[in-house]
Amino acid sequence: MTPGDERSAMQWALMAIGRRMHTTHEISAGLSKRGFADEVVGKVVRELVRAGYLNDLDFARTWVTSRSVHQMHGRLRLLRDLKQKGVPDEISGPVLEESFPHEDEVDIAIKAAEKKRRSMRVAGKGAGLKGRAALYRHLRSRGFTSRVISAALAGISFEEDSS
Repeated sequence: MTPGDERSAMQWALMAIGRRMHTTHEISAGLSKRGFADEVVGKVVRELVRAGYLNDLDFARTWVTSRSVHQMHGRLRLLRDLKQKGVPDEISGPVLEESFPHEDEVDIAIKAAEKKRRSMRVAGKGAGLKGRAALYRHLRSRGFTSRVISAALAGISFEEDSS
């Protein structure tokens, strides 16, 4: 391990973190992919964690808030995405519980359904059982559970549109 390797690894890691938040797993994987030795990767990641530049708990909280509100994703999708990003289950589970209560998830599912329903109406596909099934599939693909989808679709009427 040379000081040049460590410096280069740190430069790459800081550049990546400067673009967006990353998990410790993402930075470790990125450094390893670029050919840095395991001991260099470990040292750089430990230093970034110590300095507060890497924090999986903060990452998970920010990710859940952003993706649930702006992307209108459900709990299952958020959990899958956090797992893919290398956030440990002991962090992602509690973060979802604290940051994403059931009532909020239903509200987000309702907004996602309303948005999709508007586009379906424009295309002439928003009525009847086919419209309900299409909305169900859409919400399922966004990571909402069946229970949340049922609650979200409960207040939507799917009779044939007269407009």
